[in-house]
Amino acid sequence: MTTPLDRTVTAAIRAGYAWSVRHDQPRAWREVARMTGVIMRAAGPGNGPVTPTELVARLQRPLGDWLPGAAADESLAALVVLDDSGRLSDATYEVGCDYTIELLVGQEDPGEDWLPSWRVHRAEQIERAAFHALRRGSDDDYTRGRRFLVEHPAGDGNEVLAKQTELGLPPLVSFKPIPDDRQHRGWWWACPLCRWPMRIRSGHVSCSFPRHRAAYALLSADGRLPRLQPLEGAPRRVRAQLVEGAVYVDESVWRYIVVPGVVEVRLCDRLGRLPGVDTLLYPFKDRYDIQVLPDDGGWEITLDVKDFASARSLANKLIEKPVAAKTLVLPQYRSNQVMELRRLLPGMDVMTESGIYAKVRRLGGTR
Repeated sequence: MTTPLDRTVTAAIRAGYAWSVRHDQPRAWREVARMTGVIMRAAGPGNGPVTPTELVARLQRPLGDWLPGAAADESLAALVVLDDSGRLSDATYEVGCDYTIELLVGQEDPGEDWLPSWRVHRAEQIERAAFHALRRGSDDDYTRGRRFLVEHPAGDGNEVLAKQTELGLPPLVSFKPIPDDRQHRGWWWACPLCRWPMRIRSGHVSCSFPRHRAAYALLSADGRLPRLQPLEGAPRRVRAQLVEGAVYVDESVWRYIVVPGVVEVRLCDRLGRLPGVDTLLYPFKDRYDIQVLPDDGGWEITLDVKDFASARSLANKLIEKPVAAKTLVLPQYRSNQVMELRRLLPGMDVMTESGIYAKVRRLGGTR
């Protein structure tokens, strides 16, 4: 069930994106005006911006300062949709996606053909569209296809196609040329964690998902291969790749399939290397994210991996639509959510990546 807060946050994100592309998209101002109306209706008289210009100004302030209901959630309250240069902030990719809903259910959406689909649809809708062909195949087809996208969200177009053909996969999603804001003098860099093209702004190169902590200073000299200098906490090995012939998946696929998939694949492989333990990734066409079994039977653990910036938003989602898995696993960088989620979801076992790894290792050692 959607809430007025879901609607207003979605409207703020849509307006923010529209503003960021206003010089290239003639319908941007109309979208900002439309989303101003959505926020006014949801927030009630006197509780929100009353003009598009006022909305744009507020999008450069934390939502908790002006959007009704946002202050109750710490991560949402701190979200600033537009940065100082009027572009969509990286935090929007992390926090805003927790709240994105379909605003215009049952009617034509004027932004459908130009707004990125993660700002128009829920994650489940994007996921279903991406894997429609695979769901007609076997369980193994589904797993191979989903893993392929997680591991190859960008790269040389011929190599990506060759790998897809080698795996016997049908076309899954569209791949597009690397955009201008993610290339420099004919080169681009993939995030070391999610392998998606990093964004380049003012001599700074970074992954659009802040939790990947991939941020670099761009060192460029005429006639030389550009180099990246890691900033604090960033992985050191980043290879420059040629833009010519390179492709990448749409940001909707990246945000809803690749980003969570990085954790799912990593955890499945790590657990599978434990002695006496077998793992299945996305078994039964994603009934679970991971199924863990000992070689000789005797116990089973089913896992659902979730990566939400807001514990409250995640809990509401799981209450509305429970998952089949018995254990909820959070990325290590969400460890601060464990206690709150255990309180909000008393019937579910909630653990971090390291916690579930330690548990499976103990169980495997007691065979």
